[in-house]
Amino acid sequence: MRKNWKNKLIGLLILLLPFTFTACNDKPGQGGEQGATAPEVAYTCPMHPQIVRDEPGSCPICGMDLVAKRTANAPAAPVSSDLNYLLQPANQTVVSRIKTTQPVQKQVQNEIIMSGVVTYDTRQQYLIPARFGGRIEKLYVQFNYQPVRKGQKLYDIYSPELVTAQKELLYLLQNDPTNTSLIQGAKQKLQLLGATEGQIKQLARSGQETYTFSVYSPYTGYVLDPAVSAAPTPTAPASAAPAAGGDGMGGMGGAGSAGGGGGTSPAAPTPNSGFAIREGMYVTTGQALLKVVDASQVWAQFNVPGSQAGQLTIGTPITITFNQLPGEPVPAKVLLVEPIYEAGENFAQVRASLPAENKSTLIGQLLTGKATYSTGTALWVPKEAVLDIGTQSVAFLKVNGVFKPISVQAGQRADGMVEVLSGLKAQDVIATNAQFLVDSESFIRVAENNR
Repeated sequence: MRKNWKNKLIGLLILLLPFTFTACNDKPGQGGEQGATAPEVAYTCPMHPQIVRDEPGSCPICGMDLVAKRTANAPAAPVSSDLNYLLQPANQTVVSRIKTTQPVQKQVQNEIIMSGVVTYDTRQQYLIPARFGGRIEKLYVQFNYQPVRKGQKLYDIYSPELVTAQKELLYLLQNDPTNTSLIQGAKQKLQLLGATEGQIKQLARSGQETYTFSVYSPYTGYVLDPAVSAAPTPTAPASAAPAAGGDGMGGMGGAGSAGGGGGTSPAAPTPNSGFAIREGMYVTTGQALLKVVDASQVWAQFNVPGSQAGQLTIGTPITITFNQLPGEPVPAKVLLVEPIYEAGENFAQVRASLPAENKSTLIGQLLTGKATYSTGTALWVPKEAVLDIGTQSVAFLKVNGVFKPISVQAGQRADGMVEVLSGLKAQDVIATNAQFLVDSESFIRVAENNR
């Protein structure tokens, strides 16, 4: 009885064995079909990430289009060796698809804009010293910037030395008229003392010496006290006083008065006051009594930044315009570039000759000068391609499809271009717009250029 039960159990197991293998073989197949049909990409709403769909559509909340999102069981995207640069820090390598350019080696026409002022030509300023000592009897000029002409009487002076020289000539003419050498020497002595040819002839005709001798101006221009500066201060043209006429010579006299006031010291006479010499005053030989300034030729004096002064040489053309007065620009040429700077200033002074025939040309008047010159042959790039970050200038060099910041030395700027002195070569490719590659919250770290 027990043996039959065991045989029946074994037979039942033999009958169920095929079904067991079939079930085991079917289970992986079913799982594989489910894995094949399961979606690898899900679609979600950018604004509502809780909305997930297995096919494209619209968000039921906001209506935005669903965007694709890989699921966790989706295979990872392969990493190409060409994208290894993405593993570098962002502050060393910037990836962007923008326009590029190459440095161009050429010459560029550049301009220098200069601010200046009209001032007197120092070569047209003359001192009238006392050629002999004596006492001023009569003064015929009364105030600064009074116009005088060549041959006009300036003052009468009594001089014992001059009286003695006259008597010597008269004695020779009366007692030894045939001694021409001595007579000629006496006349020459009077000439050296300041006597004119006409005065000597008048003395010979009259036969009587004069105790009051007249001194005439040898120049034409404006008379000044020697302590008064005729030129305005060129380093501060904006502080020049407005022109004010009233000396009988129109605009030039008034402008000169304004300019002279700017250069006087507190102890010196003001431009509108009289002279330091007075009638009845004794003067000594060699003492500077008056100064005459000829305003027929004036200077345009400009301040030029030291970095641009080297581009100007004698003869460089300049176009001058008057700030206060409309009109055609006046052509001129550089006469002098001063080789020194004023103390504490970084400007060189440049002078150009300017004729003063036009009555509207006023001493102390503000000017603007423009000089054009050709630069030397150098590498030039668009100014947008070089970025100034304070301590240095940076350009973005394209290397293997990647833009990398490098340090460059920038020079002159002209016509929308900037000169590159070092850091780039003609065959380099750089970003046209360097600012576009800079994030507002990032800091550029320039790698050492070992090329």
